[in-house]
Amino acid sequence: MSGRPVDAVMNRDSPKPGASSLKQHHALAKRFSGFALISGIGWCLDFMTMATLTYSGVPVFWANFIGAFCGVTFVFFVAGKRIFRKAHNRSMATLLLLYWIWQLVAVTAASALTAGVSLLLLAMLDQVGGTPILTDLGANIVTLTGVSAKMLVTPFTLIANFFFMRFLLETPKSD
Repeated sequence: MSGRPVDAVMNRDSPKPGASSLKQHHALAKRFSGFALISGIGWCLDFMTMATLTYSGVPVFWANFIGAFCGVTFVFFVAGKRIFRKAHNRSMATLLLLYWIWQLVAVTAASALTAGVSLLLLAMLDQVGGTPILTDLGANIVTLTGVSAKMLVTPFTLIANFFFMRFLLETPKSD
């Protein structure tokens, strides 16, 4: 370890076998925090891609799908190296393919949920009379509701991705 703060956050050392449950949870929380930091960078890539595509007229579902795949590929490589201990003999190409298969299902579900929440937000905005006000201010309503919906869905995808990467890359330890 270099002693840099980022290395402390992303410390991959787990407690020794037999360590207390509290120490094990603390180690998992530290790793999740590091994963969340890396995922945050991937999410920014995802978010900017999605916002740019929706602003360009791409439907929310597809914009989210494309943006998400940009972000998850970044996260796979960086978190795979910094957070998780590869414990399988499979090649990185095989692991990436398995991760993409997982993401195909997860991103499709998240994109559908994001699109649905976006429509719900749009309907709520219309119901309270906010659409004309925001449009007069120059807001792109579809982009605004799409991005807002993505913010609401993201915490659930973050948690699911952490546990899937952990499952994919690490061999479970027997108790």
